[in-house]
Amino acid sequence: MKTTVEKEFLGNQFKYSTEVDEATGKALWTKEIDMQFSRWLHELKNNDRELFKIQYSISSNAYEVINRLKDLIGLYDESLLVRAITITFINHVDTRKGRVVINKLSEYKKSSNLDVLKQGDILKKNLYFSPSGMRDIEAYSKLTGLKKSAVMQNALYSILLLSINEDAEIKKFWEEVILSQITVIAKAA
Repeated sequence: MKTTVEKEFLGNQFKYSTEVDEATGKALWTKEIDMQFSRWLHELKNNDRELFKIQYSISSNAYEVINRLKDLIGLYDESLLVRAITITFINHVDTRKGRVVINKLSEYKKSSNLDVLKQGDILKKNLYFSPSGMRDIEAYSKLTGLKKSAVMQNALYSILLLSINEDAEIKKFWEEVILSQITVIAKAA
C-alpha cells in the first residue's frame, strides 16, 4: 500500500508517494522518486536561490593557498574551486576509501601547519551550490552534526592541509585522487 511521505530539505517539505515498511516505518526510495526529488530541488532553487547559499569564512593565509591551487589547476574562478574542494572532500576523502588519509589528516591537524593556514585576516565569503552539491552538503551536515558553513571550512582546511604536506603516501593520494577529482568537478561546472 502506498503512503504519502514527507522529506524535509532546507526547511521545505518534499512530498512523495511510496511503499512504507510497517515494521520499521522506513519509506522505499526509488530511482523514480529520486528523479522527482531532483526536479523538486531545481524548482526550489529557481524559487529561492538563497536556500542554496552558504556563508563561510577563511583566513587570508588559506586564501593564498587556494590561489596557488587555482594556478596549478588552471582555473580562475574561485567559487568553482571551493565548490569542487568541498564536494571532493565529502565524496572522496572523508569516506571508507579515504580512511588512511583521514587518519593522517588527524595528525596534520595537530601540527603547526594548520595554525599557519588559519592565520591572517578572516575573509567572509558566500557561495551558491547546485541542487546536487547542496544535497551532498546537507547529507554530510546531518551525518556529522556540523553546520553547513563548518562543513565547508572543514573541507577547505583539510584539503589545503593535505596539499601542503610532504608525506609520500599523502602526495600520491593528493595527485591521483584529490587533485584529479577537483579538476574534473571544477572544469565540468
